[in-house]
Amino acid sequence: MRVARFSSIASRLLLASALLLPLFLGLTGFFLDRAFENSLEVAERSRLRGHVNLLMSVAEPESKNSRIVGLRLPVTLSEADFEHPNSGLYGYVFDSQAKAVWHSNSAALNKPPKYNSIAKSDTPGKMLFSTKTLDNQLHFIARYTVNWEDARGNPTPFHFVVVHSAQEYQAELKAYRNELWRWLGAAGVFLLIAQTLILRWGLRPLGKLAQALKAMQSGDTSNIEGEHPKELQKIVNNLNQVLEREQALRLRYRNSLADLAHSLKTPLAVLQSKLVDGGASDGELQQIASEQVARMNQVVTYQLQRAVSSQQKGTFRRTRIEPIAQRLFSAMQKVYAQKRMEQELDLTPNSIVAGDEQDVMELLGNLLENAFKYGNKQVRMRSQIAGNFLQIDIEDDGPGVPEDQTERILERGQRLDTSIPGQGIGLAVAAEIVRSYEGNISIHRSELGGACFSITLPILPNSD
Repeated sequence: MRVARFSSIASRLLLASALLLPLFLGLTGFFLDRAFENSLEVAERSRLRGHVNLLMSVAEPESKNSRIVGLRLPVTLSEADFEHPNSGLYGYVFDSQAKAVWHSNSAALNKPPKYNSIAKSDTPGKMLFSTKTLDNQLHFIARYTVNWEDARGNPTPFHFVVVHSAQEYQAELKAYRNELWRWLGAAGVFLLIAQTLILRWGLRPLGKLAQALKAMQSGDTSNIEGEHPKELQKIVNNLNQVLEREQALRLRYRNSLADLAHSLKTPLAVLQSKLVDGGASDGELQQIASEQVARMNQVVTYQLQRAVSSQQKGTFRRTRIEPIAQRLFSAMQKVYAQKRMEQELDLTPNSIVAGDEQDVMELLGNLLENAFKYGNKQVRMRSQIAGNFLQIDIEDDGPGVPEDQTERILERGQRLDTSIPGQGIGLAVAAEIVRSYEGNISIHRSELGGACFSITLPILPNSD
């Protein structure tokens, strides 16, 4: 079962710190302890070396018959610890038979140690160090063997030994260890507290990011707002891009559904007008129904393709305008039969544009429907070639469009006359199609008295 308190980043980092910090401090304490202990041993050896050198410097040989029979040392020594009984510092001199021939005043009350028990082997001319438990206490021992030559050159060995109690050494080491672990423990507590505060401060941007996400989720904002550390800002920027893309896709799907409904209005209106009119024969009705159903199938397929693919920017297909215009005029004449519109189609020869047939049909269909809807009695469609573009003008004799509204009317959902049913989609779709082919659309006053929608589309395919 997963423990809930360890599911957060802060808890995991604190747990890791609580586990690693004692290990780190323990190793640190161990190495510091070893270093201090080694330094104490080095200092102890240095003192013992000095004491041995002191004894050798004041020793003088005693001769008999040109032979050395012993050593003579002063009654008192300059080192005070050699003079106080049981001071813990003792000096001895042993002869070649391992017999003690001299001892310091501090060892007067002590039984001399057996030389063989403290020295397993000798190396003349070399200072040797060891430890030994004497009288149930640890002692440090330094010894130095000197071969004293008499007048005839015969060597006589003498062993200088200094014994020092380890009580002072042990007390100093114990005090150091107590202080060391006390301070390391305090440092560990301080570091854990500091780590906790640092984690809270360091993870605060994540809490701020969570609040921004919550605000976005509740609908207060459309994206993740606020300034964030550079490590998080990259994530925030990527999330905002994903959100913008997702919002754009949702808007695109919504617009595509609206475009689909708008595009199906014309073929449905054609069917409705023929069914309501009742003047058509069964064969004619069947033909019209077949044509309009095929048209609706094309519209559905076209709009679905637009919904799932990126907007076009040019195409290598070329489409003739005249067949599409004739079909659209015929369909509009049926839908708006009661208006008895006069229609004029004046296209220049070879009116061809570089565009998809469904796009061209959607474009012209929306503009012609707008002309038939708002025109009174007359609709006209003309074309002319202007350089590498084909200009198409669709005019009517309706109320027209005020100059200050020509931009707004091309926006999705914007309408000037709300008394006539509509959703304000057709002109926006037409403008989107024109822009996708890098064409142009403009609105001005027609010679017929109404509005003239002038569009320019490329004749040759875009080479990009």
